[in-house]
This record gives sequence, C-alpha cells and structure tokens, in this order.
Amino acid sequence: MKIKKCRNCYSSNIKKLFSFGKMSFTGKFPKKNKKIKKGELDLIICKKCKLVQLGNDYNLKYLYGPDYGYRTNLNKIMVEHVKKVVKKLSKKTKLKDGEYVLDIASNDGTLLKKYPKKIKRFGIDPTINKFKKEYRSIDFKVSDFFSFKNIKKITNKKFKIVTALSVFYDLKKPNIFLKDVKKILSKDGVFLIELADIGSILKYKMFDAVCHEHLEYYSSTVMNEMCKRNDLRIFDIRSNRINGGSKQFYISHKNSRYKTNQKILNKIFKLERKQGLEKISTFKKFFKEINNIRSKLVTYLKKLKSLNKVIHGYGASTKGNVLLQYFNIDKNIISFISEKNKEKFNLFTPGTGIPIISENKSRKIKPDYYLVLPWHFKKEILRREKKILSKGTKFIFPLPKISFY
Repeated sequence: MKIKKCRNCYSSNIKKLFSFGKMSFTGKFPKKNKKIKKGELDLIICKKCKLVQLGNDYNLKYLYGPDYGYRTNLNKIMVEHVKKVVKKLSKKTKLKDGEYVLDIASNDGTLLKKYPKKIKRFGIDPTINKFKKEYRSIDFKVSDFFSFKNIKKITNKKFKIVTALSVFYDLKKPNIFLKDVKKILSKDGVFLIELADIGSILKYKMFDAVCHEHLEYYSSTVMNEMCKRNDLRIFDIRSNRINGGSKQFYISHKNSRYKTNQKILNKIFKLERKQGLEKISTFKKFFKEINNIRSKLVTYLKKLKSLNKVIHGYGASTKGNVLLQYFNIDKNIISFISEKNKEKFNLFTPGTGIPIISENKSRKIKPDYYLVLPWHFKKEILRREKKILSKGTKFIFPLPKISFY
C-alpha cells in the first residue's frame, strides 16, 4: 500500500527519488513452482524531515513469517560482532549480575548468549518459535514484534541494556517504538541501534540494502532529531563495515550520566551535509551509478555463458535477491546458488528461479565462477575459500565496484 505521509513527521510533502520496480518479496525462498507475491521497491524522501523511506507499506507478519531465512549463528563475522557489542555495552553500563537486558529482533538468540548467565536475558522476535532449542538457556522470550505492551506482559522491570540490531529500519511507526523503549529503559540504561545508514548505502553502493523489509533509511542527522523529539539523547555514534556499512547509535535518557561525544557527532553531521543526503540530485546520481554497474556485470556474465563457463551464486540472501532481480540475473545465467543453511536447500530464489544447493554439491560441480551475493563479507569469504581459489575457480564481487579474485 502506497504511503501518503512520512512515517516520521507525518508530513505529506514527500518526493519520489527512484524505483527498482516490482520485485518478488526478497526475503522469501519458495519451493519449485510456488509464486511469491510482488511489491514495488521505490524510494521517497520527506522534504520536511529528510527521512528517506520506501514508498509502500508491506505486511510485516508475512515478511517475517515461519519461512524467514536469516540466522545469526551461521555467520562467523556476525557472531564475533555481537560478542563485541555485548562486551562494549556491558563495560559502558557497568552491567551487574541480576540486571536485565533485552535484545529486540533477537533472531536465534546468539547475541543474548554472549551475556553471562547471571544476567537476566530477554529476547523478543516474531521468529523465535523457529529457534526453540537455541532459547533453552535464555531467561525469557516473546515470540512477537516489540512493543511496550508485549514486554509488560512478562515483566515490569527496567532494562540496563536494550539492543536493536538491523531492525529499527523495519518500523511503520518508529516514534512509537522509541517511546516504548524509553518506558522500559532504566535510568542509566543504554539503548543501542545499529543499522545500515543512508550515508553508508550511498558511499558503498549498497543498493541491495533496499528491500521490502526495510521501510526507512536513516541518516545520523534524522536519527538525532527523532531521539530529541522523544526525550532521548544520542551520546555517541560509531561507524563499522558490518553488512557493508553501518552506524551504531548509543542512546540514553536525556539526563543520563553518559557524556555526549559532541566532537564525533559534529564530524558525522558535517560529513552528511557534504554528502548531500537532503538533495534529490544525490540520489539520481546514485541510481545512475547502480545502473552502470548492472550493465557492466550483466554484459560480463553473458559473455562468460557464451564461452560455456559454469557460474554459481555464492550465498542465498535477501540482499542477494534484490541484486539478482534488479539485474535480471536468473537461472539462465546462474546454474545454482551455493548455500550453507540447510533450511534453504532445494528451495529457489524468488523471481529468478535459481535452485539452491549445499556448498558441498556446488564444489563437486566445480564451477568456473562464483558471483558473491553477500559481497560485504569479502575478506572472510576469500579467507574461507582459499582452497577453491587455488584450484582455479574465480570469485566475482559485484559491489561497491565489480572486482575479480
């Protein structure tokens, strides 16, 4: 359903930036012959508050249903990353035994397990029932979307740490979410939001971060104004290359003991102004750059096919599905997708119909090339696949610029 008002400030002064067209829902991996619903992927900007967002709303219960395919613990980089997140937040808040922590969109519970067992650990996620075994050691779990009401059913306690990694951009009503977090955050608690920000998306050509699940694409400037409006305060911002490029926002109550790192905040706000994140022309240029990459990559892949080269995809993912569909790379170009998540074996990519097989099966076929879909894990993938590379198979990384190994 097309939106008529900004999800943040409710202004009706919204302008279209560009469209990737209609795509089969990118987080779904169907069985053969099963059609997946399609939805428009177009980006708009609110001229009042400058929030970049999807031009349509989608049914999140459908998108995050039992067939949702992501698992944190299958990715070594993410496992190590959430471990560092827990360590840093525990130190910053001086977390003590018996205090309460909450992970919003806790997935398979990987982050929560990084806390000591004497910490009271809560997880909330609509997909929790898929991961019952993983939650055996977790104190409390709620199989639902986050809200104050859903947490209140379980406890009246306040939380010293609340984490929301790769979820804040999925919200139809982000201000209500912030208000609800404020209600459950302890006096000196810290709320951490981590997400792929719009500045990183533009800088690293991360167009595949634009998917049906992600309704908003925040700048630090917009996030800061939102927190102020909801009586919260960003006291620090950190950048990293997780998921291609992300920002971490350290948030507390307005009058908490945490000192604002004004130097870092000012530097980031200045960089964003320089990037031109408020200008429509900035996004037109970005869209043109993505189309140039599409043209070059597809031409190259078709040339390889004409030379009878065997090409497999590496990693079945939501982001990969965005790239495959927008670039029109289907089963006529890529024979199979190599994947390590057993739950995706014998399924197909949505809209492009490429069969998903195990890594072992793919390696036995000995493809000439792999098109790497989780390209942002380049360093880890090249380290992991030294043996295959030594035997002559080449790896193609499509973004932020096409590269070959």
